[in-house]
Amino acid sequence: MIRFENVSVTYDGASEPTVRGVDLEVPEGELVLLVGPSGVGKSTILGAVSGLVPHFTGGTLRGRVMVAGRDTRTHKPRELADVVGTVGQDPLSHFVTDTVEDELAYGMESLGLPPAVMRRRVEETLDLLGLAPLRDRPLVTLSGGQQQRVAIGSVLTPHPRVLVLDEPTSALDPAAAEEVLAVLQRLVHDLGTTVLMAEHRLERVVQYADQVALLPAPGQTPVLGTPADIMAVSPVYPPVVDLGRLAGWDPLPLTVRDARRRAGDLRERLAGQAPEGNAPAVADAGTPRENAPAVAD
Repeated sequence: MIRFENVSVTYDGASEPTVRGVDLEVPEGELVLLVGPSGVGKSTILGAVSGLVPHFTGGTLRGRVMVAGRDTRTHKPRELADVVGTVGQDPLSHFVTDTVEDELAYGMESLGLPPAVMRRRVEETLDLLGLAPLRDRPLVTLSGGQQQRVAIGSVLTPHPRVLVLDEPTSALDPAAAEEVLAVLQRLVHDLGTTVLMAEHRLERVVQYADQVALLPAPGQTPVLGTPADIMAVSPVYPPVVDLGRLAGWDPLPLTVRDARRRAGDLRERLAGQAPEGNAPAVADAGTPRENAPAVAD
């Protein structure tokens, strides 16, 4: 569905490419999570899928990005809008109307779809995302999770086959984040939507990914694999993976539930051991390991 062929992007004024030699394929109907330290080019890769890179950002894109058979070098974002939907972390900054129903319809109006088609798709999206009770609500009165669901809905009504998300839960509380992730799961499993997303709150999303694409460092080629395999080598990882690494577990746990199931032998090994100097057995908040999950582009 999405294919990168030896893609490099160099922005105007930069001496080196932000991303270099990217060969990556995202299969249809899967959720692929893009991870890596700050500055490795995650947002650049996402922008290349939607056509924002280089058509809006400028710079030079070498190689080729194909989305549903369309070359993003020759198709501008407007010409990809029926194939790719893009959602960021701050939906309010992208809303162009005032109410839920109007926002869901706006994208289709700009594509010139017939009114009967627009009405049907708005109703389908309201039901799919659980927004029907909110159809007449002003967008500014919604919670963060509700706003993000509307943002997703507004790019779904043109029926794109690909959804690109840049840190969609980073500004949300845990409950709102779960709302959004439940919607993404429904889109992938029920509708077969292909989802490519970057998110620095890995503890929230890694367990939902079918595959993880790791950008280890600026200019390095991405590595694609299962979540457990990639978390074993990634420089950024959630706390539960850190625990699994320290305990020597294989495969690594991706959720607290996974860790709890594996923790029996660890409890036995630690039984009766007191922390040195009777200090609390917690990591220094300033260590790289503790800070690693909270990294974003």
